[in-house]
Amino acid sequence: MSLKNPFETRQMITPSNYMPFIFADSGTNIVPNEMISADTALRNSDIYSVVSLISADIAGATYIGTNQNALNVLNNPSHLTSRYNFWQTVILEILLSGNAFVVIDGKELRYIPNQNVMLDLTNDVLSYQITPFGDYQGGAYNAKSVLHFKIMAHGVNGGELIGHSPLESLVNEVQQQDQADRLSMATLARAINPTSLIKIPDAVVSPEAKENVRKEFEKANTGSNAGRTLVLDQSADFQSISINADIAKYLNSATYQRQQISKAFGVPDSYLNGQGDQQSSLKMIQNMYLNSLNRYIEPLISEIQLKFSDDISLDLNSILDYSNATLKQDLLNFVDKGILEASQAQKILIDKGVINL
Repeated sequence: MSLKNPFETRQMITPSNYMPFIFADSGTNIVPNEMISADTALRNSDIYSVVSLISADIAGATYIGTNQNALNVLNNPSHLTSRYNFWQTVILEILLSGNAFVVIDGKELRYIPNQNVMLDLTNDVLSYQITPFGDYQGGAYNAKSVLHFKIMAHGVNGGELIGHSPLESLVNEVQQQDQADRLSMATLARAINPTSLIKIPDAVVSPEAKENVRKEFEKANTGSNAGRTLVLDQSADFQSISINADIAKYLNSATYQRQQISKAFGVPDSYLNGQGDQQSSLKMIQNMYLNSLNRYIEPLISEIQLKFSDDISLDLNSILDYSNATLKQDLLNFVDKGILEASQAQKILIDKGVINL
């Protein structure tokens, strides 16, 4: 914290996943904090699966409410890309860095990369300093002009304004998984044709003779001869070297790391892998997943309501009932039980875009 004048205090906060940090000593010091970069995260198939699933489901939902001007901006945020792609980018940034920034630019929204944003907290007034990138000139913006989406914000002296990604809890797990993957590749490269040993007792064999024995053995037992009966003379002893049991056990730890990644993001592992278990039905797992999405939907909606309108919400029908199968079944039941007239049910289906007449 530095003093601009005796009556003003200014604090610059950089919420970038490229320069991750933690606050220490009551916020007077900034300490580097090791974290997984977004580029590294997206090269991990398990993390990619989780964040792509969450971001796709939330981005596919539309905003609803009575403030039509706000809805026009939120559902048509940019002339550069589609609504879905725009919001998926924002949600991915939230998941991978804990923060995402969007400038309200007239009748459009503009996504701002994290590394181009600094928070200026002066005299308890928050503003955003955006550095130029591409054709965008940047500048200083008051808090009302910036949508700052964040999750798990905590700390003091500005730390409470910065979100934290689930990736921060996965540094050790991802490093372990990376090591396991490297070990797997190295082991499998040798295990496709298991390392073998041929002993020729009571003989001193020259390097040329050893190479000749090796070539002749591989010729006789690979290709079209693979799987055929192995024949050796009495002077040779053949052994195959198996993978060490401890190494094989460590390779299986990838399953554990996958479960840890799912847990950190709040996605049931069985749902992510497209399979249930004996204790949980598919419907129960789906409900668990939908409940877990609230940790990402609520921060999104809360910030939008603060900067736009209190009545705006997210239509979750695309997540809950993507094919409208549940809606159609419910309407059929309502008509059968006399709760709705057939014409009323038809109007609902038309309004929802399920049928066209």
